[in-house]
Amino acid sequence: MADLEMLKNMSLVNGISGYEKQATRMMKSYIEDCVDEIQYDNIGSLIGIKRGTSKLKLLLTGHIDEIGFLVSDIDESGYIKVQPVGGWMGQNLPSSLMVITTRNGKEIKGVFGSVPPHGKTPEERNKVVEPKKAFIDIGVFSKQEALDLGIKKGDPITPVSEFTIMANEKCLMSKAWDDRIGAAVIIQVLRNLKGKTIYPTLYGAGTVQEEVGLRGAKTVGQMIKPDIAIAIDVTFSMDLPGEKGDVKLGSGAALTVMDGSAIAHSGLLKELECICEKQDIPYQLEIDTAGGTDSGELSKVDAGVMNLTISIPSRYMHSHRTIIHQDDFDAVVQLLTCFIEKLDEELMKVMIEDKR
Repeated sequence: MADLEMLKNMSLVNGISGYEKQATRMMKSYIEDCVDEIQYDNIGSLIGIKRGTSKLKLLLTGHIDEIGFLVSDIDESGYIKVQPVGGWMGQNLPSSLMVITTRNGKEIKGVFGSVPPHGKTPEERNKVVEPKKAFIDIGVFSKQEALDLGIKKGDPITPVSEFTIMANEKCLMSKAWDDRIGAAVIIQVLRNLKGKTIYPTLYGAGTVQEEVGLRGAKTVGQMIKPDIAIAIDVTFSMDLPGEKGDVKLGSGAALTVMDGSAIAHSGLLKELECICEKQDIPYQLEIDTAGGTDSGELSKVDAGVMNLTISIPSRYMHSHRTIIHQDDFDAVVQLLTCFIEKLDEELMKVMIEDKR
């Protein structure tokens, strides 16, 4: 069963790309008693290490950053101009509550401005403002007032949301499921393995700056040089009106056969499918070339790494009202725990031989 308090804390902590320290600190608080060592790369990714009985290195990553904005300018009336960090759609912004974090840690709330519909033509009412042209109103009347609050160009801006257990109590709505839910999977897997002896040395990483170019995955991959790397991320749930696809909320772990950044290692994919079938773990297969994950960098370290992505379906990705399903979280945790407990030298040889 999912630890709802942990999921709430992981999703609501602030940590846009490049400013993930609060989020990595939160993750560290949950794993430090489950691992033998904690390391960081030089751009802020967190890596918890549980030593195994062999030199085989297994890396799990869940990117810890969320999409947000930076202060790009302050106009003479005190309105905050923004630079998007990560992929935003303009229709998600009007009237959305945001928080600006100043250099000294002060948090200042503001709202994205929206134009009332009164007296507007249908075209004007339905026009979507580009994120770069949007502005935040913090309730001041001059640039100097904003400056006096300590706001400067480059300050991070994070969406404000709530953690909501929905009508079906297994559905959870919050911000930053992309990809705090992946980091939460790693936390729960490490908890499951606490005090147990495992064959591989396990590296559980909260990677940074995925949303702006898979940067943490690249640095962590080069630092660890894993034999196997599995990225845990979210994917599109195709159960919305007008959508057609196999991946659905509540239908289990989504094993990514191919996405826009990587093709799954066939030997690893077959083994994970086998575990799901033998352990009655619900799973679904995904092919989606619209996006990519940490796997895009992890698969290319050195001479190449045995790699794939396991995803958790989500509705309304890249908004601050994203919905996931607890059963999918539980399925991914169970699958990875079983795989790690099963992994040994013989299984590794079988998976390698699948490519030779």
